[in-house]
Amino acid sequence: QKDHLVCKLPLQVLCQKFGVQELRDLCLLHADMPKITSRHVRDAVIDILLQHECTAKCESSYSVLAPLTAKTRPNAYAGLLEIDSPVFAECIKILPREALHTFLTEEQIASTPVGFKVKRVFRTGHITMDPGDFTLKNIPLAILARHMPIQAMRSIAAHHGLNIPGSWIREKCVQALQHHRCDRCVSLHFLLSPVNRSKPAAAPHQGSWVDTSEEPILWDAEVSMPTDVYPPRPVTIHDIATAMKGYCAELSPEAIEESGCCVCAQLTKRSVLVPFEEMNYADLGVLEQHGCTRQERTSLKDPILEIQGPRGKRPKMALANSLWVGDVPDCLKDLTLAECALISRVRYNRCVVRVSQGHAKMVANVISFEHPSKKIYERLPVDKDELSEVLSITYTGVDPPSDGDLKRTPVLVRRDKVRTTLEWLKVNNKEYTDLSIDYETLETYDLEKVPIGILRRDIVRGEGNVLASEKSVFDNEIEQ
Repeated sequence: QKDHLVCKLPLQVLCQKFGVQELRDLCLLHADMPKITSRHVRDAVIDILLQHECTAKCESSYSVLAPLTAKTRPNAYAGLLEIDSPVFAECIKILPREALHTFLTEEQIASTPVGFKVKRVFRTGHITMDPGDFTLKNIPLAILARHMPIQAMRSIAAHHGLNIPGSWIREKCVQALQHHRCDRCVSLHFLLSPVNRSKPAAAPHQGSWVDTSEEPILWDAEVSMPTDVYPPRPVTIHDIATAMKGYCAELSPEAIEESGCCVCAQLTKRSVLVPFEEMNYADLGVLEQHGCTRQERTSLKDPILEIQGPRGKRPKMALANSLWVGDVPDCLKDLTLAECALISRVRYNRCVVRVSQGHAKMVANVISFEHPSKKIYERLPVDKDELSEVLSITYTGVDPPSDGDLKRTPVLVRRDKVRTTLEWLKVNNKEYTDLSIDYETLETYDLEKVPIGILRRDIVRGEGNVLASEKSVFDNEIEQ
């Protein structure tokens, strides 16, 4: 037709207008393209097309452009406003000064105590300005969305290539604009005018009930309470609806959902999080923390190296504030209480383990006492005599403990486990670098046995193994 145009558009323009299936079909026309599967999302396919450079092997494709009018598509611009029109600028509410302070100069901030009014929005060209007015380029959508009606949000979303249906509520429209990232969107210039308060602020209202008299208060001997409001009126459907509305608002997904903070990786409610846009921050070096990761070494001769990074994309569960732990090695897993006491360089407390054996089960209680003075060891493990000063075991029961019973207690020590753990800590933990491993003392421990003596408390059959001081008045059980 006469009003149609046939042209060859670059991939940068076509990518922004096609859906996922159309983008996959477009990839088939170009050679040397990676295989596009159903796992590729729209943004991933767009990135692949933008990185592609066409060669002679690529098939040429042409686009037929037709003018978009209200007659051809009556619903295309239904309810939308022109970005350049004064009506669109009037829809934008006053932008608070606090929301724009990162984009303004000190002189512009001092020009108003309230905020700024958008007088005009234009794409390019020169515009006349009144004294005191200034232009600001590309105000973030996260700020504009909070001060726009739905009609204005749909209009500016169409400018950025977003489709916001008319059935969406305001909160959903705001979230769609906040999540948008401008990569190749056309820049907008906002003509701002400072807004000054037209009338002075009202003085704090003082109620008429405030007694300013200096005379002493004379209390009545009897105070009659009004009873005209009692009993209260019955609950109406309106009261129930108001309560249910508040209940649903408190338990809505927007109020209880959590997301990770991009600075500290702490889970925080999404309602208090603000979107992070790197374009608004010139230097992000304050978020970098060096020396918080470390590669595993197998000997003392291996160099101390950090885990290679960054990869340009911070992981979802990243803890970049020196809280990185990584995979726990097998030698540090499933350590018993006694094994932890043998590998600990600092002694904080003393422990008493009381093991009770009944007919059906065995229960162990651990009681810790604070150590009067903290000890820091230079050689580990400690010998059995010193270990017995901070760890003791009392066994209560009718029958003597068997080997199987002792292996189920938290005071079991495995010699090979302790050796492997100390060697790994010396190589990979900076707190154990100057530690000396006492292999001679380690050989005095058995391969798998309780390292210290057991204090046995004989109990007569029928009396049970539960101490009277640990039983309540209503406890009739004699064994545990």
